[in-house]
Amino acid sequence: MKINRGLYSTILTLLSPVLLWKAQKETTEQNHFSERLGSVPSLPIKPVIWLHAASVGEVVAAAPLIDRLVLHYSQHQLVVTTMTATGARQARKILKGKGVQLMVPVDLPWVANRFLDSLKPDIAIFMETEIWPNLIHGCYEREIPFVIANGRLSEKSHRSYQKFRKVVQEALAGVYAVAAKSKQDAQRFIELGAPSDKVSITGSIKFDINPSPELLEEGMALKSEWFGDRPVWVAGSTHAGEDERLLEAHRLLLEEHSDAVLILVPRHPQRFDAVALLIEDQGFNFKRRSRSENFELSDSVFLADTMGELMLMYAASDIAFVGGSLMPIGGHNLLEPASLGKPVLSGDHLFNFADVAEMFDQHKALIRCADPADIFSQLRPLVELPDLRRDLGEKALAVVESNRGALDKQFAMIERALSSQEAR
Repeated sequence: MKINRGLYSTILTLLSPVLLWKAQKETTEQNHFSERLGSVPSLPIKPVIWLHAASVGEVVAAAPLIDRLVLHYSQHQLVVTTMTATGARQARKILKGKGVQLMVPVDLPWVANRFLDSLKPDIAIFMETEIWPNLIHGCYEREIPFVIANGRLSEKSHRSYQKFRKVVQEALAGVYAVAAKSKQDAQRFIELGAPSDKVSITGSIKFDINPSPELLEEGMALKSEWFGDRPVWVAGSTHAGEDERLLEAHRLLLEEHSDAVLILVPRHPQRFDAVALLIEDQGFNFKRRSRSENFELSDSVFLADTMGELMLMYAASDIAFVGGSLMPIGGHNLLEPASLGKPVLSGDHLFNFADVAEMFDQHKALIRCADPADIFSQLRPLVELPDLRRDLGEKALAVVESNRGALDKQFAMIERALSSQEAR
């Protein structure tokens, strides 16, 4: 069935009680539920740049762009909207008081209109995959340039949007620009209705991640303080069903290296307590980061149950495993540990980062693992051979460094859009 924007809005209206109930669960202590209905708090009288990043992953990807917008457009008010509460908290950490974080309103016509009429942004920048027809149409009606930055459309997302092709096509027809991460992403946006002359292949600004020397120093200092000379591997952004497998791999590693340490970093904070119970049930001695307890020689697992410290955990480790990849979730950001020069392991399910994973594979900078025994067999030589560990880490870092530059291209696109507004 072909669904136009009017029918889409009707369906969304009928579903609004459920959508608003879910939205209520994703509101933080610093946000008001009224934001979901398009309410905008009083802001300084400045021109507004609006950037939307759905969740933690998109917010982290947007961090270099946020930093540059704050630096180059200090006369503007930067407003960052998110879909999830975890994304909201991450955005506030990145903004450091130099911008405003709000929850994105539901995509109903009257809500979108209320939001846009209150915010009056000079530009709307949406990260990666978010396509909200009424918000995009509202921008088009108000001649607000709408830019999709770091544009990504996985095969799964592409199939999902195809079910609503007419309404998506209508929305994308009015975009100012799409900065696609890869040729495949660009083609998928065009197939969904983005004008081909508005779509550019810029690469991913995720490659422009540039950890500060201070982060590396802090990580190594913490490693020394917490773990001494013990071999440390970290499993970052893990999901339900993965922690068990990673703990099993760690048990195998402990049989060969009894001093080994696993830092376990669950992706979602609501799982922290459940993972702690799992570690306890599995019989491991462990400490929780949130409790600031001393890590003892008898401990072998460190549960990083805090938000915003994933990069610090990578920096405090010798070897990194990136989660979301042992289960069909699609994987998480391989570039974060790679940018720190860490050897990178993952599972085989990397469809959300297929282009990045392909580059790593081409440069033999990624070790893929299928199961706990495979993880152990790959970890063991990396623990025992420092030169092998260093070589794989250098290959991973080289992939990051050779693909930087997307931020400059996408920022130039945003500058052109803002200049066109100033010329009006």
